Amino acid sequence: MLSNRLSTSLLAALCCLLSVACHRGEELSPLVAKVYDYELRMDDLAGLVGEGVSAEDSTAIVDNYVDQWVRQKVILAKAEKNVKDDFSRQMNEYRNSLLIYAYEQQIVSQLMDTSVSDSEIEEYYEANNEQFHLKNTIVKAVYVSAPKRNIADSRLKSIINKHQFRDEDIVEMQAIASRAGFSGSYDADTWMPFYSLQSLVPVTTYNEGLFLKQNRSIVLSDDSLSWYVRILDYKISDDIAPLELQKDNIRAIILNHRKLDILSRLQADLLKEAQDGGHIKR
Repeated sequence: MLSNRLSTSLLAALCCLLSVACHRGEELSPLVAKVYDYELRMDDLAGLVGEGVSAEDSTAIVDNYVDQWVRQKVILAKAEKNVKDDFSRQMNEYRNSLLIYAYEQQIVSQLMDTSVSDSEIEEYYEANNEQFHLKNTIVKAVYVSAPKRNIADSRLKSIINKHQFRDEDIVEMQAIASRAGFSGSYDADTWMPFYSLQSLVPVTTYNEGLFLKQNRSIVLSDDSLSWYVRILDYKISDDIAPLELQKDNIRAIILNHRKLDILSRLQADLLKEAQDGGHIKR
């Protein structure tokens, strides 16, 4: 770790370097640190500290960077002395991969249409829904949590036990809960994992599918609370996932297919161009 005095000096010099843009020919900037033949100079620190950073934080940033640089170069010097492997081929392949990747991303960004319509998503889902099996049981449910002995008990039981459960029943549940200060959830359109519902309502079962098939209305109580639950819909694990849960996933799949198609065509076009130009010799 650098001394506070040295860090402060580095910070002051760095601030000077950042605020004064000057070119001094081939003259080297001041030396900050040296490890064997490696040198860290002041201009290597340019851009390290952003605008608006306090002097204390700036000092810490510079101090940490130089400390890490020293540690790395100490190990690198020892490695270069003791490891005889030649990594030039791997480094060249890595450079080539980076260049190709950057060029491909540039072409993709220029050519790919990133808009995906709902109809495209639905069409893909219908043709490939066997890809989208659920890993967990999911439900759509509304519920109210209330004190065990409450004046709305009979009415809440009556509502959730209705054979035809409608939107207006949800509205009434919410109104009752709001007037009495009860808590609950009334989102009838959102799927949630069954285990998430179990974290809110103490439902215990060893067979989720059978339980949900037989219990669309649930009333539970403990020593202090009662829960009134209406299961609106459910799908058990390994069922086909609903489309609304897969839209983002399908959108990403469609875009990836477009990307792969662009890259395939790019490769074919470049190969033909090189062949037609006589640039390929075998």
